[in-house]
Amino acid sequence: MTKLDMSWDLSQMVDGASATEVKKKIEEKTKGFEKLVETYSKKIPDMSAAHIASMIEEFEEAIVETSNYMGYARLRYSADTTDKEARELNYTQNNASSRISSARTKLEIALGKELLKRKELLEAKELADVVHYFERLVRRAPYRLSEQEEALISEKDVSGIETLYQLQEAWVSQKTFEVEIEGKKKTISLPQMSSLRMDPDRSIREMATKKLYESYAHDKLLHSTALRGICADHVAISKRRGMPSAMTQSLLDQDVTEETVMALLDAIEGTASRFQEFLKLKAKFFGFDKLLGHDVIAPWTTEPTWTLEYPQAKEIVVDSFSSFDGEIGKVIQDMFEGKRIDAENRVGKPNTAFCAGWQKAKKSFILMSYSPTLGDLYTLAHENGHAAQGHMIYQTQRPINYRGSSCMAETGSIFGELLLTEKLLAKSEEDDQKLEVLSNVLNDFYYTTYYVATRALFEIELYKNIEQGELIDAELACNEWQAAKDRIFGDVVDWTEYMEWEWARIPHFFFPNYRFYNYSYSFAQMLVFAVYEDYKKGEADFNERFRKLLASGGSKSPAEQIEEFGYNLSDPGFWELGPRTADRLLADLKKLI
Repeated sequence: MTKLDMSWDLSQMVDGASATEVKKKIEEKTKGFEKLVETYSKKIPDMSAAHIASMIEEFEEAIVETSNYMGYARLRYSADTTDKEARELNYTQNNASSRISSARTKLEIALGKELLKRKELLEAKELADVVHYFERLVRRAPYRLSEQEEALISEKDVSGIETLYQLQEAWVSQKTFEVEIEGKKKTISLPQMSSLRMDPDRSIREMATKKLYESYAHDKLLHSTALRGICADHVAISKRRGMPSAMTQSLLDQDVTEETVMALLDAIEGTASRFQEFLKLKAKFFGFDKLLGHDVIAPWTTEPTWTLEYPQAKEIVVDSFSSFDGEIGKVIQDMFEGKRIDAENRVGKPNTAFCAGWQKAKKSFILMSYSPTLGDLYTLAHENGHAAQGHMIYQTQRPINYRGSSCMAETGSIFGELLLTEKLLAKSEEDDQKLEVLSNVLNDFYYTTYYVATRALFEIELYKNIEQGELIDAELACNEWQAAKDRIFGDVVDWTEYMEWEWARIPHFFFPNYRFYNYSYSFAQMLVFAVYEDYKKGEADFNERFRKLLASGGSKSPAEQIEEFGYNLSDPGFWELGPRTADRLLADLKKLI
């Protein structure tokens, strides 16, 4: 397997255009978008429902065209933050993104105001398939500022919070580490060092964990300043908008209520003993009195039984999806054959994994760093699950409804992990293979449901401190992170030195204008494990209902989508459904111990 085989081909997005040509296209498309908004924004009060429908179609076409070149620039930079040309492209698209955001906000402010005046537009047959988008504009309307203020906010973000985020991301992604493993000294990248935290060898895990987080501690001024600046900016802007809390923006973005989010977090904290019992079982299996911090995400097996090289990983991931649904299997096959997955390990590549939509072609791109570990195999399945969901949305929805709540965006990805689990268990010839798979999927469930919920608890307390006038420095951030972990882990783990710096490794805390993102992962994990129980029952209409769920995008709220599938989000018992799947898998694991 060559590096070329593990890299994507982004040139197909822009028909092989040079960086200079892409910059020109970004400017051209951005100006076109701004002109479109200028043409329509003042005419909206005099437009009929049919005219508004026509305007929305032009708006969608402009968004798709503009996002094509800007998406290329973002992905070029994500693939290699050390590349000067990529940095210049990303700078261009960042500025264009700010302008487009300002223009879009201007149009949506005008639309929101008109919708408040003319409620009958929400009932117009010409606008039936964008009604939920309109409903969200109406909910957001009270928090919109003037056109000039919104433009100023977008402009200051480019050189403010977006620059802080890029600085932190680029600084971290360029790190290298000198390590000695099995008597061999070598230099490795950040993603490779991060992978070693899950090495079967406990001494290697400890070394990797300490070295990794010590590097964050060493750069504490950078990380704490970026965190403080981005969070303080969010609080200030939220207050200026008159939002009730620092979470309001997230609730509007994710299309959920605060009651739903807090019910989820309360349920997680209230059932944390389940997670703690799992960790105690893990310690017992290892023969330890108690787990140390670097054992929490460690594999249960010291000798990995699943060490698939990339070609084999590709084969089994495609097979997992194909066994469930032939059409989806072809979509995943095309991800590999179409060279839209970048899985190579290299310096300058951020320590992250994501799936990005290519709206113009109705396809997706995946970035990750693949090593022959079971964890990375699951990441490959996870991101391809996003691609599968993206395909269903692109084939069903119009562009204005492509983007939905992050609470639902993980549905395809987590379900993909469970399909992979099913395939690996079927292929397992030895109990050790089954044990590695079951322990891995349970590790992921408990990690995503409980450990990731720690991030949401941390953010809530972080913003309380800001509201109370506290300075968010490195010490306070570390203390709040540890306090949040204590609420979930109790006293069942002795934390490894420097692990109070975990917060600095998590990119979600630094995403500009995207606060409280983490609870959506826990939401999705609970949801998909509940959905999987239906799948295992073998109900005849499951595939049809599930494909519809995947394809909903932003056309309905999460509550509406889940109700249509067959659940009631307001039912207190809903959050108990997911853990039942985990309980069943845990029972299977216990049989192997």
